[in-house]
Parts: sequence; C-alpha cells; structure tokens
Amino acid sequence: MTFTHHTLASRLPGIFKLLLIALGLWTLTFENRLTAADRPNILYIFTDDQSVRTLSCYPDAYNWVRTPNIDRLAKEGVRFRTSYMAPFCVPSRIGQLTGNLPHAARGTFNGDELTGKTLADEIRSHPFWPQKLRESGYHTGVIGKWHVYSRLPAVGIDWDMAVYWHKGMVNAYYYDQKVSLNGAQPIDLNGYSVDRHTDFAVDYLKQRAKADEPWYLWLCYSSPHSPQIPANRHVEEYAAVSDHKIPIPESFHFREGKPNYVQKVAKPKTTSIKNLVRRYHECILSIDENVGRLTETLRQTGQLEDTVIIFASDQGLGMGHHGHVKKKNAPYEATLNSPLIFRYPAMFPKNVVCSEPVIGPDVVQTLHDLTGINALPSMDGESLLPLLVNPASKLSRDVLLMTNTRTSFSEGIPNGVKRRNREAAETNEMPMWSMIRSGDYKYATYTGDGFEEIYDLANDPKELSNLALSPVHQPLLHKLRQQAANELIKTQSGFSDGHFLKFFPHLEPLAKRPGVPRQQE
Repeated sequence: MTFTHHTLASRLPGIFKLLLIALGLWTLTFENRLTAADRPNILYIFTDDQSVRTLSCYPDAYNWVRTPNIDRLAKEGVRFRTSYMAPFCVPSRIGQLTGNLPHAARGTFNGDELTGKTLADEIRSHPFWPQKLRESGYHTGVIGKWHVYSRLPAVGIDWDMAVYWHKGMVNAYYYDQKVSLNGAQPIDLNGYSVDRHTDFAVDYLKQRAKADEPWYLWLCYSSPHSPQIPANRHVEEYAAVSDHKIPIPESFHFREGKPNYVQKVAKPKTTSIKNLVRRYHECILSIDENVGRLTETLRQTGQLEDTVIIFASDQGLGMGHHGHVKKKNAPYEATLNSPLIFRYPAMFPKNVVCSEPVIGPDVVQTLHDLTGINALPSMDGESLLPLLVNPASKLSRDVLLMTNTRTSFSEGIPNGVKRRNREAAETNEMPMWSMIRSGDYKYATYTGDGFEEIYDLANDPKELSNLALSPVHQPLLHKLRQQAANELIKTQSGFSDGHFLKFFPHLEPLAKRPGVPRQQE
C-alpha cells in the first residue's frame, strides 16, 4: 500500500489558513486536532560545513557551480537568505536536538569539558525533542553523522531507527567509516559515505511508504567537512576551472579594524586556497546527486507531495574570508551563514526568497508546528511558519543572538573558560564571542579585551568597515551593547555558577534585569 497523506493545508480554504498563521493562531487552533493523516512526513537533510556559496541557487555562488537537484528544491519552495545554525559541529547539532541556542543548552564546544564531565552529562537535563515527536505517533529515524560524543542515539526513546557515525568510530568523513545500526557494535561502511548514507535513507523511505504513521528522518551527511575528499567519480571535476574564476575574497588581505586573532592569522598561499575551493565544491556534487535520489524515491513511492523537505547545514566555512581558511567559528557571514531551504508546495509558495535572518532553534520550533506538538517553554527561537507562508513577513523579535564560547559548560566553567581563552590569546586563536543581528546591523564582542565590531550588512556585506571604532557611531554602539546584554540574560539557562553574561563584564552593567536560571522563571 502506498502511503499518502491528505494534508491539513488541503482541507482549509487558503485565505483562512493564511489568516490563522498571520495571527499566530495556527498551532493554537489545530495542533491538538491533527491526526496521522493530517501530519506531513519530514525529510531533514543536514550537511556539514556547507557555505551558501556552494549552491548555484544562492547569489554568492561562483558562476561555474552547478547543483541542479538542490536548486530544484529552492525553485519548488522557500530559500532563506541568511541562516545561522551555530559555530562548530557539536553545538549546531545540540541546537537541532534541543531547540536551544548552544550556550542555553550548555553544549558549546567540540568535546568534553576540561573537568572530565562529559557532554552527555551536561545536556541530560535537556531532552532531545524527537522523543516527544515519537511519542506523538511519528516514526523517527536518524542516519549519518551524530557527533554528540558519549550521548549516542537512544533507540526506543528518541528514535525508532538509527544508523549513525561519529568521530569516535574512526575519524573518516568520506571513506572507511564505521556505523552502528540501532545501537549495535560498529560495522564497516564500505563505499563513499554520502552515497552509503543515502542508501540507508532510500531503504527507509521505501519501508515507510508501506506504513500508516507519518515519519521524521534526520539525514546527516559528513560532507563537505575537512579533509574535503570528493567521490572518486568527481575528482578533478572542477580542475578545468581557471584561477581567475576563483577570486580571493577581498577580506583575505583587509585586516584593518579587526580583532587581534584576525590581525595575526597567517596568510596561506592563494594557490592553495584556489585548489581547496575546487575540491570543496567537488564534494558538493555527490550531495546534490543524492538529493536527487531522495526526491525521486519520494516521487516513486507516492510520498513527495506529503513530505516537507528541509535542506540545511550546521554552519558555513571560510575560504580565505577575513584570513580564515577552513574556519567556521568566526562571527562573520562567510563562516556562519549556511543554506536553508524548505519545500512543501501543499502549504508554502514556490521559488521565493526570504530575507529575514533566522537561527537554528527556529527550525526546531517550525518542526513542532508542522508536526502538531507543543514546543517546550525553555526552547529558543520562533516558528518560521509565518515566513514560509508569506516570505515577505517578519518575525516578532527585533534581535537575533548567536554565541561561541570555546568550551562546554560544567561545574568548572569559570576555570575552563579562562583556560580556553588564555590559550586563545597565547596562540592568536579566537576567544569566545557573542553576536547579535539587529536589523541590518551586526554587533560582535569578545571576552578578554572586550573588542567590539559593528557592520552595516546592507551597505557593507563583506564586513570591511568596523563602525564600532567610529566616533559618529557611538550611540549605535551603546544601543547594540544594551541589546546584546538583554539577549544574553534572556537566553541563559540554569548555569551552576551564575549567568552567561558574566563572561562579558563590559556588557553586564547594561542588563535590564538580573539573570535568573530559565527553569526557575
């Protein structure tokens, strides 16, 4: 039997549905009435370190880039111009599992805390939201890169099916991976990882076509993460692209008005950057091919129009931008901004672009609305449903926050943070930072010397002119400091040693109210 849904969207008059969403009453009115036949399937494709520059449907892409299958998703759906998931791989994934910003979920570094307390211990108080989705009647699956270290996929709790790889099972992003099937001992995964992970996904989609309940599949490719190894069939696919078609970013040489770690970062040879760019984009070719395999499988099994397809990545990647090569955790657009595309013609318009900046927790809130479950009050972000239905609309928030702390939180966070940032200062690496978007303005500030940056992204999209150093813009600087302080207070979450804002002493006096752990509010 082929599995089909009669979506709720098809049952309501279009204008009435749009009005409900615009008024914010969609979830309130219908979430408790949704049945299995009303709720769409969700295919959430999540890549690793993929910049918007890699997709030909984005204006940032080189003119020789070709990604026809992903472009088709954009033509048949809504593409977001600016999406910040999180800096670093682990925090981004924790955000997609908890619905929190990294510092709020207390998981903000790629590893265990210096005290020896594991990341799993740190986030045990933050349940992974697929558990609730599964309890509501969805069949849930996860395939590919997991990367939350010692907290492995909980089959029978969060997931009905799990085929996962993480770095602890051989550091092999492309070939020679080992995967665990539903928690069993790891086995060798022969072949190219993107192809093999898709093989598992295709099998899952075919199996679910025979079932009655809706499904959610989080498919996490480990590409195009370093060391950027394309599939054998794509090696040197872009070798003929001449050097002049791979211009070095203007910000590669421009360091004026930048923080110390940018000033002192070594400049690699431009030839090596150009070769890396070719190889990086060759990795994308297999991702695009396999997106085509997935959509064709959905079409052949009669599930395509009943499935929300989301394409996203955990963060972007710098390729010489602001001096950073293969860096992803600086507070600049070139390293943070990653693709975000939604396809669901039953409810969303086609071939439109939304310019409203969004963050990772927004996606989780949206998934709650689409599947008819209630989001936890402790979750961050806003549902994107109003934007997906009307991409010209705005969210209710005025300020968007993102952080990078270089450590995970535990009882020893003060010493851990001090040590991490002392090491950063000594090695000219990046200290912890906090960033906000307020309209077209971006404000970033760092621990240690409290260095500050402001960029007018409408007029300075390459982030070359730091307005925080301009006497004329001091009133704006004070306003953005105030907004950053308030956002850090608002999103803090039950730290054992106080609130997150304390690591930015130049902002702390500006907070409008004292920090209170969120679960006590």
